[in-house]
Amino acid sequence: MSVFHAWVYAARLRTLPLSVSGILIAAALAFVDEQFSWPIFLWSIAITLFLQILSNIANDYGDGIKGTDNEKRVGPARALQSGMLNAVALKRGMFILGVLVLISVIALLISAELSMKELLVFILLAVVALAAAVAYTVGERPYGYAGLGDLMVFLFFGGVAVLAGTYVYTKDLTYTQLWFAMAIGAFSTAVLNLNNMRDVVSDQEAAKHTVVVRMGYSKAIVYHHLLIVVAFFAFIAATARINPNATLVAIPMALLLRAHLGRVRKARQGTADLDPELKKVAMLCFMAALFILVFVLISEEF
Repeated sequence: MSVFHAWVYAARLRTLPLSVSGILIAAALAFVDEQFSWPIFLWSIAITLFLQILSNIANDYGDGIKGTDNEKRVGPARALQSGMLNAVALKRGMFILGVLVLISVIALLISAELSMKELLVFILLAVVALAAAVAYTVGERPYGYAGLGDLMVFLFFGGVAVLAGTYVYTKDLTYTQLWFAMAIGAFSTAVLNLNNMRDVVSDQEAAKHTVVVRMGYSKAIVYHHLLIVVAFFAFIAATARINPNATLVAIPMALLLRAHLGRVRKARQGTADLDPELKKVAMLCFMAALFILVFVLISEEF
């Protein structure tokens, strides 16, 4: 495998659609308020993608040097674990991505024309997001090993992406944003939960105390059902506030999620049965967010 393909593999491209779901929702809400801006949208996408890839590489590095990723791993092999990239290369990649994040944040804040108080808040938020992307598995006390990954994913993929993502356009916060933030946050946490359910055996052996390890596999299934139900109803509630006609999306979403939950209940612990479900929930969240954006655009035209 070439160096280029090794980096593409380490970037985990399949995780990127989920990461931009909140940004698509923010753009849709900006269109509704007639406040959309292409520079803000493009820089928001850039920040999100750079942060997600940084998080993926940091996760590869952190789990790799701690021995969490080993030959017993059920999911896809990681770059450090498999020898595709070494620790030094991954650390350099993290540094470069961190610089790209900061450059993109500066460009976004310039485009958003924020007040000095707002600028300070968003700069602090950017620093926290950058630290959170790395500290999930890197460092002496990574929060992912303490079972805080679910909370951080909910806050950043939902709250930050949707609420802060919309605010840079509209300079306003609404209940519609809050419902969408809850939906995207819950869907994203459900994806992480599937990942942790799949890896529960190796995580437990490596003392990685994820929520699944702490509560046990059977309770994690119940927890997953709760996340999916909250995500679904929050998404439909938010959609109704934009346009009641758009809530027809509830029918295919409900059917797909019902089938998904059935497969989760039947999945065998310690196997790769859940890996396809992880991808499906991530893509469902992305497609739902894209649907809202396209629906808003079409509605604006007519």
